[in-house]
Amino acid sequence: MAVLVEAISVIVRRPAIAERFQGGWPAFQHAIPNATCCYDDNLARVGFMTPADVEAFVSILEAGGLIFRRDGQAVDIAVVDQLRGASVPAPWLHVGRIKQGDKHLVAAALSGQRPTQIAVPQGWQLEGSLSDRPGFAADGTEGDRLKFLRHEDGNDVYLDLISGKEVFAGRPAVKGDTEAALFTQLEKIFHDALNLEAKSEPLKALGDAEGAAPIFEELQHRLLPEAERIANGPGRNLAFAHFTRGLILRILKRLTEAEASFRKANELQPGVINTLREIVRCLGEQGKHREALPFAREATEVEPADAGAWGNMAMCLIQCGERAEARKAIDFAIDLDPQDPLNRYIRDNFESYFKK
Repeated sequence: MAVLVEAISVIVRRPAIAERFQGGWPAFQHAIPNATCCYDDNLARVGFMTPADVEAFVSILEAGGLIFRRDGQAVDIAVVDQLRGASVPAPWLHVGRIKQGDKHLVAAALSGQRPTQIAVPQGWQLEGSLSDRPGFAADGTEGDRLKFLRHEDGNDVYLDLISGKEVFAGRPAVKGDTEAALFTQLEKIFHDALNLEAKSEPLKALGDAEGAAPIFEELQHRLLPEAERIANGPGRNLAFAHFTRGLILRILKRLTEAEASFRKANELQPGVINTLREIVRCLGEQGKHREALPFAREATEVEPADAGAWGNMAMCLIQCGERAEARKAIDFAIDLDPQDPLNRYIRDNFESYFKK
């Protein structure tokens, strides 16, 4: 027997689940955030379509006692890309193709086995599946290679600029209140909010309030209630829940509420640079520059080689009238990244800030 490999598959050794995962097999099944699980006597497989969801699930498994990798090799868990194979060497795993009808499916089995049968998720059908039409956003391809086209049936559809083909990145409709399920739900909300913000920016620049209205309606009446349900309920102790809620509120320009959400995220998980950036931004847009400065300083301590963090601190210092330290901060930011356009603008207009 073998397990199906589609999209990005997390494959786990079942003996390790029994021996080391807290709660054993029942707890493992409870942690699965979607309907893609299949298994044989040796392996269990759960599939995802984005690397972010893979990372979230692997983190849950590690927190439960499993080991992802040690000394550059997979121990209990392997991450296998349908198109590229295992992300790190897994000596205990064999990934290959098995013929099913007129198709060859990618499957994984324990090393040394050459199975002819494949375990697939309940309800899975070959026709229309990713095994039938392997187009998805593989790990590492989301950058310059892919151009966003549209949303369709719960997926983001991209154009692969190299192959000229459409590829798909999406998350299944995930229900449940396990940490893994909540994180997957939040990833979807977060992803949708960023896409809507990107769409709204050119419309705001053009002063097209009518064009931007449907975007803000979706943020206000669909995404925000979803985020608030999680942040105020089962995900109240998840920093990412409060961060996602804060992001939506910040896009909606509800800055006081957004600030409170980001502060809560920072309280639950201190020292995350993206959270610190958002706190600085919210406080800055409210004119609370002196209050923002400690968070800007902390961001440079968390990521001392981050040019953007130093640029943010420079602007806080400028707004607080701290000329000498601001000059040092922006010069250091430019040294880190001479091409950063925002930092170059701050540096080029540095003197004018103190003439106002």
